[in-house]
Formats: sequence, structure tokens, C-alpha cells
Amino acid sequence: MRMRSFALILVATVVAAPAMADPSGFAFLEVPAGARASALGGAFATLGEGVEASFWNPAGLAAVERVEISGAHFESFQNLRHDQFAIARSLWGGGVAASVRAFYSEPIVARDELGNEIGTFGGHDLEFGLAYGRPLASAFRLGGALRLIHERIAELSTDTYALSAGATWQSPDHPALRLAAMADHLGPDANYTFADGPGQAVPMPMAFQAGGGYRFGLPGAATLDAVLEARAVRGRAAIGMLGGELSHPSGAALRLGVRMNDDATRFSAGAGYAVRSLRLDYAYVTDRLDVGDSHRFSFTARF
Repeated sequence: MRMRSFALILVATVVAAPAMADPSGFAFLEVPAGARASALGGAFATLGEGVEASFWNPAGLAAVERVEISGAHFESFQNLRHDQFAIARSLWGGGVAASVRAFYSEPIVARDELGNEIGTFGGHDLEFGLAYGRPLASAFRLGGALRLIHERIAELSTDTYALSAGATWQSPDHPALRLAAMADHLGPDANYTFADGPGQAVPMPMAFQAGGGYRFGLPGAATLDAVLEARAVRGRAAIGMLGGELSHPSGAALRLGVRMNDDATRFSAGAGYAVRSLRLDYAYVTDRLDVGDSHRFSFTARF
């Protein structure tokens, strides 16, 4: 019954996508956080645990042990940069995390109607998050997060907030099987205020993601995690995500990701290496919009 109910949730997520027809803003929130998640094509609601779950499924914070930190840096086209940092610790029977995400660029040249340079302007997006996750019974984990969002373009700015919630279930009889579901960016629309009054509403990219994964044991104590998830975002077509992670006891890991029905990204790949309490990750993400593929780096440390 649990697996059947979860399958119905997954199907409903995909079917509901066309109903959310209003275009959404704050596109930086839809960039997969962390090189590991990026390499898996964003199929990370199931696998994300510890501090890495801060930007994903907050239920994964239930796995935090003592203190953990994570950071990431992305370089994109036109000198656009995307940075993330999170810190988490075990507290109140689960894990608590604080995070910040920034999307920004170098100064952009401003021109008048004739094309003459008249100066420069800049812009940035910021997200500050506070999340908590804890185990519930033996098989379930639950979590929630509050996120404050600020956006500035030249001299104009706007603020809003959003809520996130998630859950994971790991089969007591088959520990290799894991299911997850989450709701992300649930919050009010934002508005820029101009000289003649408020502008058009900027909707939050409300999203629902669900899926499952299975861990296969391989000869030599290596493991293969295969994950299939679906994500529906307000104002966009639902996409499917297939990710695979091959891990070895030496600490090395190889990852592949495929996104289906996504007009921006189709394929990603990456690698990671863990030594003691530190893990470094790299991801290469292909682009379908002719603006350049991206390279992403991140680290995770546990104390």
C-alpha cells in the first residue's frame, strides 16, 4: 500500500504540471544545488542526506551527525556565478541547517536608446534558509524549511519568502529501496515597486518532486545507486530525471544524469572523491540553449 500510494503521488505530480500555467520568476532557485546533485541531473530528493539536503529535501537532515558544512561554486555564461553554502548540526533529535545561496554577475554595461554607454548596473539574487529534519518511526523521515528571498536589479529590489517540506521512506524489509517526495518554494508572489506604483507580480517557482531509488551491491563492495524522479514546476512542463552513482570503498564515485522533457539541459556527468571527513565533487552539465556548458564544483565536510 505504501508503494502504491507513493506511485500515485508521483503520477499526480506529473499530471498536475499543465495546470500550473502562470510563468514563474526567481529562476536561480531551479538550478540544482551542489555538484553531486547536478551530476545526477537533479534526481537528488531521494539521495540527499545530511547538510546536502539543505537545498533539497529537508527530511534528509535527519542524517546529520555532529557538524557538517557544504559549499559550491558554479560558473555560467556571461560571467554569471552561482554560490552556495550551508552548515548543519545534529539538534533536537534531528538535524538543523542554515544556508545561503547567491546568484550574481559582474557589472553590466547600460546603454541609452542610441546605443551609447551611460554607465553600468548590476543585479543579484539571494536566498537565506533555515531547515529542520528528523526521523519519524523507523522508516520515515520528515522535514521543513523557511527561505527568505531577495532580488535586486539596478536600483530596484523585491523580497518574499517560501516554505518547503519533504519526506522519505526506507523499506524496513528491503533497505536498498528508498522513496521520497517534497514540495518546494511555496510562497507569495513578489512585486517590484516603480515610480508609478507596483509592477506585475513575480510568482514563486512552486515545485513538487517525487521519486525513488534502489541501491545495488556490486562485486568488490562497490555500490550503484539508481534514482528516478519527476519534477513539476509552476509555469513549466514536468520533467523526468534519471541519475546513477557508482561508489567504491576507496572513496571514488562516478555519476551520470539524464533529464527528460527539459529544454535547457539533457545530460550531465561528474565525479567525486571522499577522504576521511572531506568529499570533493565535480559536475559537467551540457546546455541545450547555446549559451555554453557549465562546470560545477562543491565540497562537503563532516566533523
